[in-house]
Amino acid sequence: MPSSIELVENTKPLETNQNKQSSQQLLLIENEHYLSKAFAIQGTNLGYQTINVSTGEVLSKELKSHLVDSRPNMIVLDIGFSDSIQLLVIGDIRVLFDGLLVVVSNKNSEQEQIDAFTLGADDYLIKPMNSRVLMVRIAALFRRKNTKTNQVALASLTLGDVCLQPKSQKCFIKGAVVKLTTFEFNLLKVLLEHQGKILSRDQLYNTLLRRVYNGVERTLDVRMSQLREKLTLAGMKKNQIETVWGQGYMFNNISS
Repeated sequence: MPSSIELVENTKPLETNQNKQSSQQLLLIENEHYLSKAFAIQGTNLGYQTINVSTGEVLSKELKSHLVDSRPNMIVLDIGFSDSIQLLVIGDIRVLFDGLLVVVSNKNSEQEQIDAFTLGADDYLIKPMNSRVLMVRIAALFRRKNTKTNQVALASLTLGDVCLQPKSQKCFIKGAVVKLTTFEFNLLKVLLEHQGKILSRDQLYNTLLRRVYNGVERTLDVRMSQLREKLTLAGMKKNQIETVWGQGYMFNNISS
């Protein structure tokens, strides 16, 4: 049975809404304007800024640049009747984007849903769907994201010898304050939040420097070395920042 989205006459792609002053920017990645129709049905009073782009089995140069430069709050990806190759686009997006990611698909496949979530999706929706349901799901994801962000901002992050207080931007090693630059603090915070997981240079450059790693620049390596030296001199022994050659960096708790 056709969905209400598919019956809409206005099929013009929805471009950026410049008149709305919203803090939530949505990037709609699609090839058939299905998502654009959904937003057109609901009207422009939702307060979201939306940008529509298309992609294939690999990310275009335009899309990569947009992910780094514009840093949308959410991506809604319509993979249509996808195959396993196209689904890998999710993993490529996750290298450059750590925000909310919703996948919309024509296939009601249990394995595809598992693969999508494994690659980094936050939600998986099956077409056809009611446009109001799509909007409610998007709003719910933003609510959960904001609640989690507020909780993290107020909490201390502690592991082994290290304790970070994000709100005051203070770092403690064994209870003593360690003076870090803003970049060093943010670098350590990202490593601590992902402790036990390898973070690639691409991910760190995008998160901390908001640009794509060019494969040559050594800025991150120098800053990482300086951070390690400060933490070691401060007496950190229960943790280590490990270099995983060819992959990136990982923060570990080595205490017994």
